[in-house]
Order: sequence, then structure tokens, then C-alpha cells
Amino acid sequence: MEFKDLKWLNDIYTNINFDNIPHGIIISGPEGLGKKLLAKEICSKLLVNKNSNLVNMELILANNHPDYFYLNKDKILLHHITYRKNKWDEEIGHRNVNDFLNMTPSLAKNKVAVITNGHTMNDESQNALLKSLEEPSPNTFIIILTNRHKSLLNTIYSRCQVINVNPLKKADLNEWLISKGISDVNATDFPSFMSPLRILDDLEKNEHLNFKEFINILIDFLSSKSDIHLTIKSITALDINLIMKINYLIEFLKIILKSKLLSENLSGIYNTFNNSTFSNLKISNLINDLNDLRFDYFKVPQINETHVLNYFLSEVKNSIKI
Repeated sequence: MEFKDLKWLNDIYTNINFDNIPHGIIISGPEGLGKKLLAKEICSKLLVNKNSNLVNMELILANNHPDYFYLNKDKILLHHITYRKNKWDEEIGHRNVNDFLNMTPSLAKNKVAVITNGHTMNDESQNALLKSLEEPSPNTFIIILTNRHKSLLNTIYSRCQVINVNPLKKADLNEWLISKGISDVNATDFPSFMSPLRILDDLEKNEHLNFKEFINILIDFLSSKSDIHLTIKSITALDINLIMKINYLIEFLKIILKSKLLSENLSGIYNTFNNSTFSNLKISNLINDLNDLRFDYFKVPQINETHVLNYFLSEVKNSIKI
């Protein structure tokens, strides 16, 4: 997918004032909206050659530009940010953000470090990064990408410009899908948190029916057609990770709660719940608990999926009576 095909990113990019851009930038938003593409487009503007206004985009896209450090790890650790003698990465060795930014640009006018998955940095790693944000070397920039903005320290936020990439409205998403030649699915077939690029990815992998399958499994459980052990087994068998299962459950609870608060009738697979009874407060508390779990997911060394599902499914069944 090319940057020019993503109108919502182009709109954000054109509003960036490159004449007064800060050393630190946070690009925040849900997964699948193109934050990495936006970061690379910003880098293409910052990494123009010293002796011309040209940029070698091929080097940037290949992550081989000498003045560009693309730190793309599932979890960002302390030795990725600052040098640690007895710690290194198998792929990049001792290379780290702070040392990279302390070097003089060799090809371009600036040096840029992009940190993906910034939400996985613990406090120690973020505090190590603060040194480069508080006392930046001349002509250096740090771009942090995050799916969960609350996971970053306030001291990081206060030293960065925040660029929010917001989810598309359903109508805009449908229009974009049609522009890509996709007319046999609708934005309403996906949970509200699903973003354009994730929908395309799901369609390519034929995984777009996972959400409906999850909801059907949940309905069978709440209707007492399936016990909790079989339900957990069915949910575990879905080819999605625990975070996505938590997201699906939150989406389901939000749909049920919204219908009650707005006195709206549910349709499709949800019409089973039109006559259900539940406490708004209990459902709201469950949503908050699930959001807390999602927030803590990367901070806890190991989470037992079966225990998590057992607890929350039991709570959901105790809260919703069909």
C-alpha cells in the first residue's frame, strides 16, 4: 500500500509545519491506520541530502540509510535505547537510539530514529530516551509510534509533538474499500476498532469472519447452549491472539451497552439480546477491567489465556441474562 492511497494520512502530513518541527514526535493511533507509512513519509522530508534537496527513498524504504535508524521490535528494551555492555540484540547488536543520535549526519542534513511499538517500553527505557529528548544533538529527530498513548510517560509527552491518527468513520471506510475494488464486504461486518489496513490484511488472509465466529461462540455460551469449558476451547482455537480476543469482547459489550443506553433495537446476530437484562454499571466495569488488562498486557511477563477467558466469560454470564 502506497502513502498516496491513504487520504487520511495525506491530510495529516500536509498540516505538519516542517519549518518548526520539534526534535520529538509521537504518532499515536490504533493499529492498521498507516502510522509507519506516515513516519517514513516524514523521514523522507527530514532526510534530504546535504548537497541537494533530493532524498534517497530507496535507502529509507530498505532501512539502509546511514542517517536513519528504524527500530522495529515487538518489544523495545533498554539496550535498544542506550548502550549496555552485557546486553545486545541478535539482529542489530549493540546499536542503540542514543548512540545513533549522538553521531554526526553523514549523507543527509539530519538524523532520524523511528521507534515502533513505543507502548512496549518500560519506564526505565523511556527514562533513558529522555536524555536524547531533553538535550537533543543538533539536527536530530525521534519519532515514536504507539497504539496506546497512555503507556508513555508524561515526561515523554511534554517534550514531543503528538500527531493523532484517528479511526475512520464507517462511511469513509466504506468509500475507501470501494475505491480499492472491495464491494462485497461492509465496514459494519467488522468491529469498530478495525482500521482500513487491518481489514485488507484480514481479507487477504481470509480471517475476516473471526469476529462473527467469536460473537456466535459467545451467544451460544450466554444462551447456555455451550458450557464454559467448550466455549474457552472454541475461542482458544480461533487464529487470533489474546489481545484481539479481548478487543472482540470489549466490542461486544460496548454494542450491548450502547443499545441499552440509547434504547435501540439490535439487529442481525445481536437480536438475541434485545430482551436481555443486565446492569449498565456491571457492563461498564467489565469494559474498564478489560481495558486495564489490555493496557497491562505488555508489562506482565506471561498471562494465562485460559485463566483470563474463564474469569471474564464467567463475569459476562453473571452480568447478562438472556
